[in-house]
Amino acid sequence: MKSALAVGASFSPTSLGVAGSALKSGKIADTPVGQLIVAACVVDDILALILLSIFQVLVKDSPSIIEYFLPIISSVGFLIVLGGSAVTWMPKFIENRILAKVPENYRDFTMFSIMALMLSAYLPLMYYTKASYLMGAFLTGCSFALVDGAYKKFMHKMHDVMIWLLRVFFAASIGFQVPVTLYSDPYVVGWGFIMYACIIAKMPLGLYVPQFEDKREGQTYNPLTRDRLITGLSMTCRGEMSFIIASFALGEGLFPAKIYAAITWAVLLSCITSPFMLLNLIKYYNKKQRAYLASTNPLKQMAKGGDSKSPLFLHVKVHSPAQWGLQEKFRDILHELDLEVVERRTNRDGRGLDATVSTDLYVRDKTMSIHLLKIKEQRKIKRALKHDSSEESANLCMTGSFTGGTKSLSSVSLKSLEKDEQNALENAAKEDDEIIERCSKIEKAIEALFGEGTTVEVVVWNPFPWDKVLDEISKFYNVEESCYTLTEKIDFFMGIFDDIDTDGGGEIDRSEMFQALENTGLNITEEGVMTLFAMIDEDGNGDIDKDEWRTTVEFYFELKGEVNLRMASPHYSRMESMASLTKFEKGGMIDQMTAVSELDEEVMP
Repeated sequence: MKSALAVGASFSPTSLGVAGSALKSGKIADTPVGQLIVAACVVDDILALILLSIFQVLVKDSPSIIEYFLPIISSVGFLIVLGGSAVTWMPKFIENRILAKVPENYRDFTMFSIMALMLSAYLPLMYYTKASYLMGAFLTGCSFALVDGAYKKFMHKMHDVMIWLLRVFFAASIGFQVPVTLYSDPYVVGWGFIMYACIIAKMPLGLYVPQFEDKREGQTYNPLTRDRLITGLSMTCRGEMSFIIASFALGEGLFPAKIYAAITWAVLLSCITSPFMLLNLIKYYNKKQRAYLASTNPLKQMAKGGDSKSPLFLHVKVHSPAQWGLQEKFRDILHELDLEVVERRTNRDGRGLDATVSTDLYVRDKTMSIHLLKIKEQRKIKRALKHDSSEESANLCMTGSFTGGTKSLSSVSLKSLEKDEQNALENAAKEDDEIIERCSKIEKAIEALFGEGTTVEVVVWNPFPWDKVLDEISKFYNVEESCYTLTEKIDFFMGIFDDIDTDGGGEIDRSEMFQALENTGLNITEEGVMTLFAMIDEDGNGDIDKDEWRTTVEFYFELKGEVNLRMASPHYSRMESMASLTKFEKGGMIDQMTAVSELDEEVMP
């Protein structure tokens, strides 16, 4: 019986290190399902520590009844008392009552000394009260997690030492115990595969995952099925705690060396196969999601001479106090507002009970459509804005965002403008007011739902940037460094046009450009070239001529120059890039599968 319990306990904990690495590589660690998996792994590790302390009783010959319950009482009790202190008063006491009184030059030394003393006290305390001594290390870390700057300083000063020590001591304690010579025994290998089936049996835990997203029309996969499969497969990741429990059981004689070898064989299989399958599953659904978003690209119809309207895409930034049922509230309010989630990212600012949750929602508004302005139309509006001499309008021209300026486009003066410029600005201003009203409604609804302490900002988001191909060309040929003047840069791009136009006809089509650029090794897609052509091709015949290409390149560098100017400005932090006015918003060029901070990866092109 004891041997069976030991084998079962060895396969119970999910490895946070193994699963977390796969989630981070798949760029879903900051999604709701990713954070759910991380939380489950942490709880799994705590339960594994309690199991380890219970086995210290099981190996005794005739323990009393109370000894079986003592590890549970001790572990849970210390988690409540010391763990509760670690997330409430203790960090503030260390930071305000001790570290604040120490000279700054000695503050780090003092902090690490307190940490070492606390660890020296917690480890024997846990051991002699029949809890796992590893619980003491966990509680010590929790106590300093909320101390301002403690985590960063620890990682900066101790990370390399910690990695080196882990390699040495883990290899010396666990690595040398792996019975490699027994892996040639059919008995060991056979039982290893049988025990591996026990690991797979944990996959049904994914069925408990709540529904974070609804299935959208035209979607080829079910988001709930995706989340459940990813969670279930994550739960099969085994690692360090499995080796520790199995090694302890072997040392206490709970099972023979061959069974231990079979356990390590199954765990090693899991360490290899589970993250491999998990990462490939994530990539599969990432590809599915990109394909779905590509299928909704309105520029496809525009490129064929169809409707020039697009759904309104928005980036909703929410900062709210941490609270129960946060994701369910988001799901309900987005459904009520007729907003379809394209992607969401959630991060926690702070580690205490008073932490703030930052949520980035990339959504499609099902109630509103906006006009897609081609390059020529965008330049007209740009010229109109430059003619307006008011201070507010100048700021609007720099921000280029419907929701970012101090006043709307409808307040810009139309005096001294050409007729076509007036018409372009009037049409944009009308749409501008509608967008501002819609964004304000969304902000107020979310703020009312989450209550005091919640801030909401809604900005226009463009998931189909037209300038990606030009960015790739500029990056590939290092145009910014090799060409010193604007004229040289434009001439370089015109030379590329001439190279693609091999017959000298003065026009090129999408397939010609895509094939030529792909052959040079550029990281582009046919979708990206199609998006660019849709914004350039004025007559909708599928070709662009030399004048259209020059106009586009000039406009591209004009916008790039404004972005660089804003980055050099002391007010850059409050400026937005060209959003719905120019459809150039750099913040919109976010790969749907990447962390939100990685703004250099795009969805479409």
